[in-house]
Amino acid sequence: MTGKTFVTLVRHGETIWNRELRLQGSQDIPLSEVGLAQAEAVAKRLQHEPCDVVYSSHLSRAHRTAEMVAGSIGVEHQVCRDLMERSYGELEGWTREQILAKFPDFWGPGKEFSVAGLETFEELAERAKSAILEIVAKHAGGNVLIVSHGGTINAFLHSISDGVYGSGVNKLGNTSVSRVVFQEDGAWSVEMVGCTTHLLEE
Repeated sequence: MTGKTFVTLVRHGETIWNRELRLQGSQDIPLSEVGLAQAEAVAKRLQHEPCDVVYSSHLSRAHRTAEMVAGSIGVEHQVCRDLMERSYGELEGWTREQILAKFPDFWGPGKEFSVAGLETFEELAERAKSAILEIVAKHAGGNVLIVSHGGTINAFLHSISDGVYGSGVNKLGNTSVSRVVFQEDGAWSVEMVGCTTHLLEE
């Protein structure tokens, strides 16, 4: 009997490509000056909350955000590559406008597109859920903080809530905080999605 496991999900801080509405996917784009300030703000928000460990993807925008949060809390930071953003193949680097001009209904679950190197939504959701379940199993009954990417977090939320939350429903801002709980019976509950109140305090 290990009890509930509490998971806090944080999207990385802003990058220049975020500002330009340019699709990043697996591209390793660093935090902008604004993104570093956002990471500092979310680290300050989370510094006194219970947390046993911080995980992040290896991409620098999430990795750097996680480093700042883990440093503020005083816990270990570990890397899990499966927390990375969706791979968009040849569309990476395109602007939102360019993508919508070619694929008007591109975003959201359940759609298929013929794009070289594109990871399907279902593949992303399965990857994200498997990675987070593995992390939860290692820290059962504890408090885990995960820094990842908008598409990845939303696909996970969609997966555990049967589409009530996540992709196609919620837009996650940079350094937004979401909270889920893994119950003892193996069910998930969603407690909060996309909160950015720490940015309003700046």
